[in-house]
Order: sequence, then C-alpha cells, then structure tokens
Amino acid sequence: MTSALIAILAAGESRRMGSPKLCLRWKGTTVLGHLLTQWREAGAEKILVIHPPESDAPVVKELDRLGVPASQRAPTVAFERGMMGSVVTAAGRAAQDATLTHLVIALGDQPHLRPETLRAFLLLCADSPGKIVRVLHKDKPGHPLALPANLCPDLSKTSTATLRDFLGQQNIPVIDLTTPDSGVLFDLDTPDDYANASRL
Repeated sequence: MTSALIAILAAGESRRMGSPKLCLRWKGTTVLGHLLTQWREAGAEKILVIHPPESDAPVVKELDRLGVPASQRAPTVAFERGMMGSVVTAAGRAAQDATLTHLVIALGDQPHLRPETLRAFLLLCADSPGKIVRVLHKDKPGHPLALPANLCPDLSKTSTATLRDFLGQQNIPVIDLTTPDSGVLFDLDTPDDYANASRL
C-alpha cells in the first residue's frame, strides 16, 4: 500500500499500569499481538517493534512467543531518553532503507484504534510523500504520526529532548487526517485506562 515503516514503541516501563502494557490480554491475544495483526491487516508491509534492551524483558519474551523475527525488532539505543530514545532508534533503522517514504510512530498502548483509521492513515501516507501526516480528532492531534523518510538521518542523531522539539526546527509541510476515532487521543497508562479502552 505504502512504503512506510511502522515503528511500534514498546520500550516503556509501564510504571503507572503496574504490569507490562504490551503483554496485557486483548481480543484473544496480547496488546502487542493485536497491534501487529491490526497494522498488517491495514496494509503495512514493514513493521519494527522498539523494545527494552534487556533480553529477558517481558516484551522481548512476548515477541519471542509471537514469533516476531529479529529483522522486525530493535532494542532502544537510548533507554534513558524515554519515548525519544525509541523514536531515535526507529529513525536509525529507517534511515537504512532507501525505499521508505515515511516512518510511522505508533504507540504501543493504542490497541483500541479502529481498523478503518489505520487504513485511511496509510492511504494518506501513500498519497503524501515528503509530508508529515497527522491524525486529528476534534482539531486535536494524536497518534499515529508519520514522518517523511528524509528526516530520519537527522532524527536518528538529534539531541533534542522531544519529537515536538525536533519537528519545531524543521520546515516540512503537514497534512491532516480528521477522524471520528477518539482513540487517537487516548493511550493506556493506568488500569482504569485499560478498562475504558476495552469498552471503546
């Protein structure tokens, strides 16, 4: 459908949840298993899971259980930088693939997104090379977020604290996908979030 690398950020510590979010049960599998299936069914051909550096981390064990090959996973290179460390890791991998048009930043704790949201997002990416692609709900930006592949070499080396800081230094056109899917603004941080997302 589109030459985008979907980077699922799965290296967080899940402190507020109290247990690894990506390993929670979801629709007959785990959150991580569901995310992988959902993105594949939406048309994604290239997926990369950014995980903690420890080989015995629960997310790594879940990747093993799901049979995810080494080519589709990467340990974060800067765990101490939090989410930005995962973004930098994904950008480094994306910078090695000259066929990509976009790097998609997908949160690992959004299994509740509607399938039609992901399909529409990837279609807009395919039609928008060289542009940042955002999703909006009621004029508020959420996730996923697609970055033009030509940003990846610089993004992989940046010392900026957040992705917002990095993008604020760029002059890249933006195109928005307005969606009725309120889930793009919501992620799973606490047990209550998990319960609420299960009802979405």
